[in-house]
Amino acid sequence: MRYDITNTAIEDYLTALMPPREAVLADLETRALQHGLSLVGPVQGQLLYLQTLILGARKVLEVGITTGYAAIHLMRALEQTGGHLTAIERHIDRVALATKVIGDAGLQDRITIIPGEWMEIIPTLDADFDLVFLDILRSAANEAQAPLALELCVQHLRSGGVLIADNVLCSAQVLEEDAPPLVRGIQQFNRQLMSHPQLESVIIPLRDGVAICRKK
Repeated sequence: MRYDITNTAIEDYLTALMPPREAVLADLETRALQHGLSLVGPVQGQLLYLQTLILGARKVLEVGITTGYAAIHLMRALEQTGGHLTAIERHIDRVALATKVIGDAGLQDRITIIPGEWMEIIPTLDADFDLVFLDILRSAANEAQAPLALELCVQHLRSGGVLIADNVLCSAQVLEEDAPPLVRGIQQFNRQLMSHPQLESVIIPLRDGVAICRKK
C-alpha cells in the first residue's frame, strides 16, 4: 500500500538507491505490493534505524506494530546498542504476522509484544523510553485519539528522548478544511506537537509524512 504525497518518481528513486534488504524484509515488501499491506518502506525504515543508532537508544517503544517491518529496522539498531523493543498491537492477526517475521529475522529476544489497546497499555509502562515510534494515526477511532496518543507518548519519553510519528500528513488530507474526524485528529496532533512546550519538532514530507520530535 502506497501513501506517497510527494513526487512518486522521487520516492521510487530514493527506494532504488537503498541497498538490498535482508530476505525477511524483501519478502514483506513483495507481500505488501501483492496484498496491500501497509509498510513504512525501506527509506523510512532506514530513518528509524539511524535515529535509533544516533540516539544510542536502548529502550524503545513501538505503538502499532502492523507487520513487524519497522520493528526489524528498530531492532537491527538495538542489536548494536544492546537495547530492547516493546511493541503494542491490538490486532491479533498483526501480532501473529509480526511474531513470525521477527522470528524469521532471529530477533525474537529483542522484543516484547503486548497485545491490546494502546491507550490502556501505555499508562502502565515505565516513563523513560529513549525513542517512541507512533504508528497508529490512520487507525484512530475518533478525532480525540491522535492528540491523546501524543500526550501519552510525551509522558513516557525521557528528557532528550525522541518521538517519531508516521502518517502525519495523511495523503495530504490534512490540507482539507472540512476533513473527516480521523483527519481532524491528525490536524490537531500536528498543531499540538509543533506548539508543545515539552517538544522541539519538525514534520518531514517523506511518504505519508513523518514527524520527529525531541523532548526537552
